[in-house]
Amino acid sequence: MRNLSNIPRLSIVVPHGGNDAAFESSLVSVLQHRPDGCEVIVPHDGSYDDPFELGDEVRFVDSASTSVLRQIAEAAELSIGRFVHVVADGHTATENWTEAALAQFEGHETGVVVPVVRDTDSQRIEHAGWRSTATTACDMIGFDEKQVSQKTIVRVEGAFLATSFWRRDLLRSLTATYRGNDTIEASLVYGLATSDAGWRCVVATDSEMGLDLEADLVDYDLRIQQNQRRLQAIVDHYRSGGSAGWARGIQRLITTSLVGAFRPSSITAGIRRLSTPLAAKAIARTLHTEGVLSVDDNPETLPMPSMHQEPLRRAA
Repeated sequence: MRNLSNIPRLSIVVPHGGNDAAFESSLVSVLQHRPDGCEVIVPHDGSYDDPFELGDEVRFVDSASTSVLRQIAEAAELSIGRFVHVVADGHTATENWTEAALAQFEGHETGVVVPVVRDTDSQRIEHAGWRSTATTACDMIGFDEKQVSQKTIVRVEGAFLATSFWRRDLLRSLTATYRGNDTIEASLVYGLATSDAGWRCVVATDSEMGLDLEADLVDYDLRIQQNQRRLQAIVDHYRSGGSAGWARGIQRLITTSLVGAFRPSSITAGIRRLSTPLAAKAIARTLHTEGVLSVDDNPETLPMPSMHQEPLRRAA
């Protein structure tokens, strides 16, 4: 039987997405700033052979899949920590980055916590989570700003899965909700399903991570703009029970184009949102809305005695 004092509070999952350089940058940053009381899990497709011999510090898990979502799901099932943190390729940890995030879980209804992700070169914000608006299915909170305001962060709807903190059992229940391979699509699905289950998403403004924008795989803005049709279909599925219809699509085209001052990029985005009904059936086949852990099914956080005179807490 495992000694309670040896059970980690946090499991940090660093999936191997296929880009060795980006993956190793993420993993090294986690190990460099590794907090006490955590385990580090590296799920991979079986091709990574641990050239730095980190087996004593890291749990390597052969998931036999190149899908980052599949790797995260398997790592979540094997994780021991009460909370799970995902750090995907190209994202880097900073000193004490987990402390402020984990503190947010003191709120019983907090299911997911969002760190502030900055461009490692300019230090401007890439995102602090996402929300859907009248002009886009996925608006990056704080994008290109120096700081995020309280007014902005209260509008957050979800985290980007690639840099996110979760209650372990909630994340486990979410991995069956989406049957695709796109991490941004999964981020919207997980966020909307989390909200429907009664959980809160919270931004931890003092939890900061870095992002290497030279890696194409982490160009959030480009990926969102190119996938507006499917992303909007996901939002419509959860909020409208299916397609919002062509009339709503025409309204979105006009709004998106007007706000974008009819720039070619805004017109293109508007057309993609207009054509959302074309993706509705395909999206519906990838979603499974049942089985998500409800906030009402989560045990209350209970104080437990500690040898160190600090309250230990039990949270599912």
